[in-house]
Amino acid sequence: MDIVSRIPLPLSGRTEAAAASFTLDGVQYAYSLGGMPWLTAISDERPMTRAGAPVRKDQVDQQQIPGEQSLAGWWLRSQSSFIGGQGLLYQDPSSDNQYAIRYGESVGVNPWVNGRLTLLRSTAQRIMDGTASAHQVVGWTDGTDRYWSAVGNVLRSDTGAAVTTITWGGANTIRSLTSDGTSYYAADNVGIYKGAGSGAGALLWNTGSAATVVRWVKGRLMAGIGPAMYELVGTGPALPTAKTTHLNSAWTWTDIAEGPNALYAAGYAGSQSEIYRFPLDTSGTVPVVAPGSVVAQLPRGEVVNCMVTYLGSFVGIGTSRGLRVGEISDSGDLAYGPLLIENAAGIKAVAAYDRFLFVGATNAIDGASGLYRVDLGQPIQDNGGSPSVRYAYATDLQAKVTGEVSAVTVFGNSNRLALAVVGQGSYLESAATLEPTGYLKTGRIRYNTLEPKIFKSVTVKTPAALRGAVSVSALDPGGGDTSVLTVSQGSGMTIQDVILSSPSSAVEWLQLKLTLGRSVTDTTQGGEVNGWQLKAMPGAVRQRIMTIPFLCFDREKDQAGQTVGREGWAARRLEAFEQIFAAGDAVSLQDLRTGTSSLVVIDDFRFEQRAQPGSNLSTVGGVLWVELRTIADVITT
Repeated sequence: MDIVSRIPLPLSGRTEAAAASFTLDGVQYAYSLGGMPWLTAISDERPMTRAGAPVRKDQVDQQQIPGEQSLAGWWLRSQSSFIGGQGLLYQDPSSDNQYAIRYGESVGVNPWVNGRLTLLRSTAQRIMDGTASAHQVVGWTDGTDRYWSAVGNVLRSDTGAAVTTITWGGANTIRSLTSDGTSYYAADNVGIYKGAGSGAGALLWNTGSAATVVRWVKGRLMAGIGPAMYELVGTGPALPTAKTTHLNSAWTWTDIAEGPNALYAAGYAGSQSEIYRFPLDTSGTVPVVAPGSVVAQLPRGEVVNCMVTYLGSFVGIGTSRGLRVGEISDSGDLAYGPLLIENAAGIKAVAAYDRFLFVGATNAIDGASGLYRVDLGQPIQDNGGSPSVRYAYATDLQAKVTGEVSAVTVFGNSNRLALAVVGQGSYLESAATLEPTGYLKTGRIRYNTLEPKIFKSVTVKTPAALRGAVSVSALDPGGGDTSVLTVSQGSGMTIQDVILSSPSSAVEWLQLKLTLGRSVTDTTQGGEVNGWQLKAMPGAVRQRIMTIPFLCFDREKDQAGQTVGREGWAARRLEAFEQIFAAGDAVSLQDLRTGTSSLVVIDDFRFEQRAQPGSNLSTVGGVLWVELRTIADVITT
C-alpha cells in the first residue's frame, strides 16, 4: 500500500506554513522546504551546488564629481575639511554634501580654516569675582587694547597686563554698561553715569530704576528704563519724554541694537517676549528716533536676553532657550530662524567679529563654560523658512569653570575676546598661547546603512613637520574608546592604514576621536590634522547560494525502497511549491539527513519534465530545481 503524505495548504502572503518544520515519519525524505518534504534527485548528471552570494552589487556613479562611491573594494569614508562645524549625528552622504565638512562635536580645536584642524588659543583669568552679580565686559582702546569690567559696584579697566579701578560716580550695583568708543556709560538703580577712558565718571541722567539697560547705538545713547524707551539727548539729569512706553507696566527691556536704518530693542513681560523696531526720522536737520512697533515675536515662554546686529544684515538673538540667527531686510523688517544652538541655561551674551558671532556657552563645553562660534559665512542647511539658512557653529574659547556666561566682547582693536562668568570673573584670550589639548569627534560612520560593518583601518593626514601631538581613538556603539595610535612631535611616524584592533566584531557604526596636543617646547605651536579616512567592509553574515534538485513525480521511492504518492500528486505538490515561491517569504530548509536547518529565500526555480520513465508513469512529473539563498546561520536541530 502506498504511503501518502499530507499536502501543505495553499499559501498566500506570510503564512505559518512557510516557516513550518517537518518531522520524519515513515518515508525517509532528504529535505524539507517550508514544511514540504522532498526526495533528492541528486546524481552525477544533476549535482547539488553551494556557493557564496555576492556581497556588493554593481553600481554606476553618475555624480558630476567622482568620490568615494567611485572606488571598488573597500567601503570608504573620508573628510578633509571641518568648516561645517559640529552637530552632525551620522557621517552619511547627503544631497547638500554636509557630511564632507561637518562632524559630531569638538572641544578646544579650531575647524574654521579649510583643510586644517588646529588648537584654539587658551584663556587666562584676569579679574576674579566671587559674587552672584552679573559680570559685564565692554572692549575699548586708547592706543592700548583694553576692556572695561563691571561687577557689583566696581568698575575696572584691564589691559591684559594691568587692572585699573575706576571711580565711576555711583555706589550701587552696576546694572548695565556700554561705550561710545572712548567713554563708558554705567547705569545703576539711581542713574546713568559717564566717564572717559579710565577717568572718573559723573551722573548724567536720573533713572530711579534697577530695570535699566543702556546702549550706544546710531551715534546716540538709548536707555530702556522699566517699560519705557528713551533717547537720551540734551541735558539732564531729568529724563526726556519716552519714545515709547509699553502698555504692560511689567514690561522690561533687555537689550538694544542698531540696524541700517533703525534701532531694535528687545524685552519681555512674563512669558511673552518681543523685538521692537524704532525707525530714524530724517525729516529734520538731525535724525531722531521715532516711536517703535513690533517686528518680531518670540514663541511663548522664550525670552530674549541679548541681541547683536552685524554687517547691517544679521542679528544674533540670545534667548532663554538658546541662539537664533535672524536677517534684516532692506525695509528694516526682521526675520529670525529656528534655534541654531540650544542651551538649557539660556544665552546671555553675544558679540560679533570678522565673519563670526561669539556666543556664551554656559556649562556647555564638557560641563564647563566658554563660548560658541557661529560662522555667518558658512551656511550649512536650507530650512525652507525665513531666513532660509542655518549656519555652521562649534564650541570655542574655554573658561574651564562653571557658571553663567554673562558677557563677551572684542578686546580693543585686536582679534582677541574677553568673556565674563558669573561668580568666577573675567577671562581674556591669549595672544598666542594654545590650549594644552583639544579633540574632535566625527559623526557616526555607518555608510548609510544599519547593516553591521567590519571596520579595518584608519588613516589620518598630518603635516610633514608636526609641531605637536596627534592621537586617534575609535568609539564604538558599546561605549568603547580604544586608542589606535599617537604621533608625537618629531617622531616621524604617520597614521597610514593603521589596523583597528577594536571593535573585535562587526558593529553598526564607528566614530573617530582625533586629539591634538600642544608642543612640549613651544606653547604657540600644536598638533594639526588635515584629513582622515576610514576603511570598512560589510559585516553581515555572508549568504550562500544553493541549487538543489528535488524529485517531483506522482510516485516516488526513497532509498529504503518505500513508495510514496498517488495519481496527480506531482501536480499538486508543484502547485503548492509555486505558492510558497510566490509568497516571497523566508522559509525553513531542513536537511533531514544531517539534522541541520537554515532560513532561506527561494530566489528562483525551474521544473524539468522529460520523457516519462517506465517506473514513474505520470502525466506531470520531473525534476524541480530550486535556487535558495541563506539569510541566517545554520542551526543544528
